[in-house]
Amino acid sequence: MYDYLIKLGSWAIIALTAICIISSGSQFNGTTYHLGEREALVTVPVNASHLNLTLFEKTENMTLINDAGKNVSFNSSYRFLQGDYIYNLTFADHVTGMLNYTMAVQGQMFIVPIREPVPQRIILPEGFTTGERSLGIARPEPDEFIEDGSRSILIWNNTTEIAYIEVNYYRKSAPQAMAIIMGILGLTGLVLLAQYYMSIRRLRAARMEMEREADGKRR
Repeated sequence: MYDYLIKLGSWAIIALTAICIISSGSQFNGTTYHLGEREALVTVPVNASHLNLTLFEKTENMTLINDAGKNVSFNSSYRFLQGDYIYNLTFADHVTGMLNYTMAVQGQMFIVPIREPVPQRIILPEGFTTGERSLGIARPEPDEFIEDGSRSILIWNNTTEIAYIEVNYYRKSAPQAMAIIMGILGLTGLVLLAQYYMSIRRLRAARMEMEREADGKRR
């Protein structure tokens, strides 16, 4: 029952997100990856009566929303070839809208093989960003980087010479946390260094005192 509710919730999120994208009048004519902490919602624009889709992992929850915001049924089949899942989607009529499906996200790294030279847009999870070399960057560098409220959006307009996109991302608070940690480590290092020099001085003073006492006894 719990798994069913999770799946039902995922489908609802897919439908709502697709409707919002369509109704917002977004003119982005490429593939969008809306990253969550465990799943990514992938949105592909459709203007056809059938579609061939090559994915690097299997998905079973595809939905098609037309430009009126209605769910459209379709026939789907796939075959596995040389590490890719090749889907064949057939619609009853010519459809203009958005195809949506989900894929797994592991950790804070997202890799997208480029199968077709179409624009790519990656929306990072809420509260995350990228670009700090010591914490994580995007390769290749995106053509556009947009901060939209609490989300960061990366866009590659020309992917004709790109084999894959890799994005390593982190929480927006991470640089500040790292600066605090480095400050604490630096302060700790200074304290240890001061204690080291104080110990050396005490040892030198003790040795000089012992030498004076020894000289006094010899006399």
